[in-house]
Amino acid sequence: MAKSNTFTSIKLPSGQLPSGQIFFRRERFSFFRLIVLLCVFPILQGCPQDRIPLLEEENTELKKLGAKQESMIITLQEGNRVFQEQIDRLNQELREQQKELDQKIKAAQETGQGLAVERHALTQQVTELTRENRKLTNDTQWLRRQRELFRQSISTHISGANAQTFTIGFSPMIEATKRALLQHGYSILAHMATDQKAVFVTERKTSASPSLELPGFRNQYLLVLEGIGQHATTLKVKAHYEKISQEGKTLGVSDNETADIELRMIRAVEEILQESANTGPA
Repeated sequence: MAKSNTFTSIKLPSGQLPSGQIFFRRERFSFFRLIVLLCVFPILQGCPQDRIPLLEEENTELKKLGAKQESMIITLQEGNRVFQEQIDRLNQELREQQKELDQKIKAAQETGQGLAVERHALTQQVTELTRENRKLTNDTQWLRRQRELFRQSISTHISGANAQTFTIGFSPMIEATKRALLQHGYSILAHMATDQKAVFVTERKTSASPSLELPGFRNQYLLVLEGIGQHATTLKVKAHYEKISQEGKTLGVSDNETADIELRMIRAVEEILQESANTGPA
């Protein structure tokens, strides 16, 4: 029987390789892994050892930064808590004020009639005060007119009086004039003063005649003081001087006798000023 030279083909399942080819592929994969390891190992061995402290320092800085951020977060949380407490307190005060306002409004509504009565009374008071104010205004205007008439009268009566200017302020001059009048027995009948002008009118002083040879007298002073700046004052003195006999008759006097009476009062004021200067502080 003749041998056949034909080969029988063996079919393998789909996707399955022959065993030799499978071994070849496995060996090739193992070889490839070996090559990769041989290449990577020198790289890993080549990492410098001096980078380790640097990494540790960076880790320390990161830890510090983390701690600082954590502290900042805690601070912010504490601030938020304080702000929230303040907001709660303000809200509580607002609620209390609103409650108090509501109570006042309610009380006002309940006493509305009483408020109306009170308003009527206040209206009457305002009307009365307005009437009184109008009267006071008219009185003030009348007083101003009277003062102006009085000034004009003083200007007329002081004409021809004796005068002297003293180097002293207005207020000290007024005090010295009052003292001089008091020392010589003259009471003040009328007195008017402003910031820079003062007028004194004395009571009429009478002295009876001591004998037939010596007459008595009757005198009344009009004194006007006018301030000149801060350190000077003019004193004007007008005397209404009369001589009286023992029988009570009025005797005539000369202008020189009247002028002498006026100058006596000026000298009396001057003596008071000198006494004050001598007894004053050194």
